[in-house]
Amino acid sequence: MDLNLKGRSVLVTGSSRGIGLAIAEAFAAEGCHLRLAARDADRLKQVAGEIGRAHGVKVDTYPLDLSKHECVVELGASCREVDILVNNAGGIPRGTLADVDSATWRRAWDLKVFGFIDLTRIILPQMCARGSGTIVNVIGSAGERADHLHREPDVQRNPGRAVGARPEPSGE
Repeated sequence: MDLNLKGRSVLVTGSSRGIGLAIAEAFAAEGCHLRLAARDADRLKQVAGEIGRAHGVKVDTYPLDLSKHECVVELGASCREVDILVNNAGGIPRGTLADVDSATWRRAWDLKVFGFIDLTRIILPQMCARGSGTIVNVIGSAGERADHLHREPDVQRNPGRAVGARPEPSGE
């Protein structure tokens, strides 16, 4: 499919595997030059080489931990002129409210929410000044594939029960 994107530059975060990698491959197939960001430097280098060889596009890599604000600022400064930003890094931790500790929630939100917001704040002004650009925020697949570890199932069946509480033995 030709989406008329040849020659555009695309930054994809969380691009060393999964949804981010699939997005990067799709843009490369359209002839876009890529800027790939992820924490795993070795994996990032490997996929960049594979994509570049397969599609004949330029691929730059940024092995950064985007849960750290200074890394987001560094990436944004290096990639201000991209045509397309795909915020994809991170995921919501699996487990119930009782199972997942506060530190884990904060790390996940620093990456998935504040990383998206802060990177967008850096890149969006350049897009506005040019009068063009696209930003895509990928929330993941959990919204389409319900996972019992992302919700509290007892709440719907028994609204008076405390969220995160363990079911009492039925005595059967």
